[in-house]
Amino acid sequence: MNTDPTTNMVVFEIPGYPEPFISSGPTQADDCVQQAWFAVPVERRAAAEVSRIYSEWQPSAVDEEFIGRTFPRAAVTYSFDRPGPGGWEAAYADVRQTMEQAERQHAAAQAVDNMEHVAENGQLLPVLWSWSSPTIDLLQHLPHRDVVPGRLHVTVAAVALTPQGRIGMNHLTHAKLGTQPFEEVLATAYGALVAGLRVDVGEDRDRPERGLFLTLRREGSFASSALALPDFHEQMSRSLGGDQLLVALPDPDTLLVTRQDSGWVDFLQHAVLDSPYAAGEIVPSLLALEPDGIRLLIERHERIPTTS
Repeated sequence: MNTDPTTNMVVFEIPGYPEPFISSGPTQADDCVQQAWFAVPVERRAAAEVSRIYSEWQPSAVDEEFIGRTFPRAAVTYSFDRPGPGGWEAAYADVRQTMEQAERQHAAAQAVDNMEHVAENGQLLPVLWSWSSPTIDLLQHLPHRDVVPGRLHVTVAAVALTPQGRIGMNHLTHAKLGTQPFEEVLATAYGALVAGLRVDVGEDRDRPERGLFLTLRREGSFASSALALPDFHEQMSRSLGGDQLLVALPDPDTLLVTRQDSGWVDFLQHAVLDSPYAAGEIVPSLLALEPDGIRLLIERHERIPTTS
């Protein structure tokens, strides 16, 4: 359906062509259907074969005469009645309201379809959830564990591409979990996450004294959730040769880590503060990863005093 009522969408169906032809013309024009037809890229003799015509707006008397003369086999349908003189503004207002309602209904139906698609086809993955997330109210309905007590948590969701090519999530709720231990589901999600992780090493060859930083990404999504892995600190400490680490989560699909005494601290901080990611479950964050636990240092637009 066309979203601008001042433009009338007209569809011509011609047997032998794989798809109907979609055209348009000015809604109020008496020859709107005629204008739409002459914009269709077929030979004019094909008019005799047109089997169906759909016009969003009722054709005018002029167009009805044109249709009867030009398309002798065509069945004609339309959605909106053509108003009388002076009635267009009111008609447009009514149609806009109808279109908006249809758009909302379509979006709601698509959301339900996407949730079902993700639930059936998704892979269970851990998902980080910041306490300052705009969707934090949903967390009470989800099984979760602390990553940073009171500040950062990990949940589980089925994750898959929707038919529209976007990342879709179907969160695991307490009701869906039932009597199954959450730790079992979380372990399964951790295993799926690890299977697609990739670690790239970054360095400054002109200034080797800056040390190294690591970038974790994943074939899929949610590389940031690696922070919640039980052996994450051990693995990163071994790779970087130290156990006092700094971790940046600029978005759900990226994780940066370096030593706290490296020359990459400002780089990680700016990756968080300048992140273009619009906060969802996770808010871009900078954390200290140490033998006695994880501390949240910075969230984008918020600074938290550090404690020893």
